[in-house]
Amino acid sequence: MNQITKNKHEIMWWMSRLTVMLSALFLSFSLAASAYAAEITMGSGGNLIFSPNELTISAGDTVKFVNGELPPHNMVVKDHPELSHTDLAFMGGESFEVTFPESGDYEFQCDPHAGAGMTGIIHVN
Repeated sequence: MNQITKNKHEIMWWMSRLTVMLSALFLSFSLAASAYAAEITMGSGGNLIFSPNELTISAGDTVKFVNGELPPHNMVVKDHPELSHTDLAFMGGESFEVTFPESGDYEFQCDPHAGAGMTGIIHVN
């Protein structure tokens, strides 16, 4: 095998590996981007609110809650402690995800700010 043919095979080998790695990277970013159905901001715009404070999703969907401003915040679902996230989020951008497995209406609130009206509802079809 001459030198040109040998180099050609080596280049093709590396290109195939690079293609596989880039495809895997693209797929992982695509899956991560669609990992949740909706996002709710806690303390949106420096106000004691959830934004949006009403949401409709399908059973099995996941909602990402992201800490905005005026922390600390948490998310407690009425009559569903298994879905609640009682730990307080202190840092802006801190987040957690909650999956709603069954249909129904889920009322939720931020415990420290419920008296200020920081409440919401998620309708699950």
